[in-house]
Amino acid sequence: MELIKKLLNDCGITEYGVIDFDKLTVINERLLPDTPVKSALLVLLPYRTGNIKANDSYNIGLFGRIKDYHMVFAGIADKLTPEFKNNFGGEVSFYADHSPVHEKEAAAKCGLGFIGHNSLLINPKYGSFVFIGCFLFSKRLEERLLECNYNCGKCAKCIELCPTGAIDKNGINVDRCLSGVSQKKKKTEEELKILQQTKTVWGCDICQNACPYNRNALFSQIAEFDSIALKHISAEIIEEMEDAQYKQYAFSYRPKKVITENFLTADGKRDIIN
Repeated sequence: MELIKKLLNDCGITEYGVIDFDKLTVINERLLPDTPVKSALLVLLPYRTGNIKANDSYNIGLFGRIKDYHMVFAGIADKLTPEFKNNFGGEVSFYADHSPVHEKEAAAKCGLGFIGHNSLLINPKYGSFVFIGCFLFSKRLEERLLECNYNCGKCAKCIELCPTGAIDKNGINVDRCLSGVSQKKKKTEEELKILQQTKTVWGCDICQNACPYNRNALFSQIAEFDSIALKHISAEIIEEMEDAQYKQYAFSYRPKKVITENFLTADGKRDIIN
């Protein structure tokens, strides 16, 4: 276990847990590796560094201003996977976001945090500004399960401040969440109106910024997230990006037209039927 800790720390990861695979919920069997899985290593990648202060007026989730976390995770996985194979044997596979298991639930079962009203995993150390990664091992590892005695309690800040009323104490209505709405290729007139009213372009951190657990959360020390941070962003900046540069951001899974049209909507330059 000390070896895992050292290898992860060398990559800037301090929050991790190990759990028997049979305790997890499989949500996509076709993504499972060919070899049987015995253990899962859940890791958190904090991404709020403190050096990225936006100087534009748009509502854009921080994850959309920094280097795509899939790319950051890919670099970490490329480094760690062979180390894990050499030291523990068997097969090791890595997933982030597109995973065979319910990642947030798995991380919570490891004690890495709790799932808040806004459906995000909230870590006591880094708050909710974390990405979740999962290594699956064909060899059984010693479990490392932490205790997380935190929860939302009586706090309802995210519920109160969500402009679309997408959040309640039972969870989140993804159809009303601004982050999800902004990423759609096609939007209804009602959706366009709320994007314009809130100047939302891509993603949304309103509920995260309202959360008390993020108020004094530690900043990430992973400098790679700062390397291409967009402190100022506009439709023109997006349009002028070369394809190679555009592909370094999380919003690149959509064509440029989707995000540039969001700018037009946010700026009131797109006709919306009243």
